[in-house]
Amino acid sequence: MMFVPFNNARDIGDRFLALLCRLGIEPPVHSTLEDELCSLTQLFEVTKNPALAEGRNHEELFRRAARLHDLAAKVLSVETIDEFEQKFVPHLRLIAEGGDRRASLGEHDDTGRKIAELYMGCLAAHVGENVCLDSPTAAKGDNPDIIFTVTPTEGGVFRPPEKWALAIKSIQTTHGQTIFERIKDGAKQIDRCPADKGMVVINASNVHRPHESLWETDFTDIESAIQELSRQLDQLMSAAISDRDTQDWNDLFKGKAVCPILFLCHSVVRLPTPAGAQTPTPLKMLRCYDATGQPDQVGIALARKMNDFMQTILRGIPGSQWCWPK
Repeated sequence: MMFVPFNNARDIGDRFLALLCRLGIEPPVHSTLEDELCSLTQLFEVTKNPALAEGRNHEELFRRAARLHDLAAKVLSVETIDEFEQKFVPHLRLIAEGGDRRASLGEHDDTGRKIAELYMGCLAAHVGENVCLDSPTAAKGDNPDIIFTVTPTEGGVFRPPEKWALAIKSIQTTHGQTIFERIKDGAKQIDRCPADKGMVVINASNVHRPHESLWETDFTDIESAIQELSRQLDQLMSAAISDRDTQDWNDLFKGKAVCPILFLCHSVVRLPTPAGAQTPTPLKMLRCYDATGQPDQVGIALARKMNDFMQTILRGIPGSQWCWPK
């Protein structure tokens, strides 16, 4: 996980806005989406005059700016792939076509949920090929959100290509039964889809309790912040497992849906960095959980690679045959 100087963040923000302009995408005037797209500019003004944002507004501004920067970097990193215009741009158009002025890139509403699908699609594009995102406006709710092709290797030997699916479910609660039901919904979608296998992704970025405790903690280094976010996500999975029979999980994962279950979370913490003693710093994670004791090894490898790209794609530069995206 790397420190991102303001100048680099400004460059990514400018390039992302230029991409949206090229595509004819403009957020509704005086909307939350417009505020979010301006958050990096607002952040630069706050660094010059901290009185412009104090207390909870200060935290929210950094969270919005971090969310925009991370999304922009991931989208720009796939701008050159063949599927971008047809499969990724429709999700971006929600920024202009959401209709609801309160719609947000990251909140628990229709736009926010679809943007989470776009984000995961960008990661999937770096671990597989032929990425297909379900329609953001005409989805029937019975298909997984992302399908892509993977060519696994075993002992250095390529195996036949496999179609993998990701079913992304957003939560706002720490209630174990609700989390289990969302996992169940995702597994059912995968079982009905044309993919060979798939994993359920629980988007926990809008569970508020972890955000508050992470922001209020004085971490001394990034490792301790990662450990705390891991602990918070462990609690969510523990709630889903608590007082539940093992057979319940075996029944969910006896078809195409396989473990691990992935928990996705984005937050902001304060860390000592070259910029200062308490620099607001993005923290993000894709954490694996096995509820059956028999995790799919290809699934684990894909999850680890996607988590690596979450951390390393910070500048929005596409990869090539000779280098990884960054």
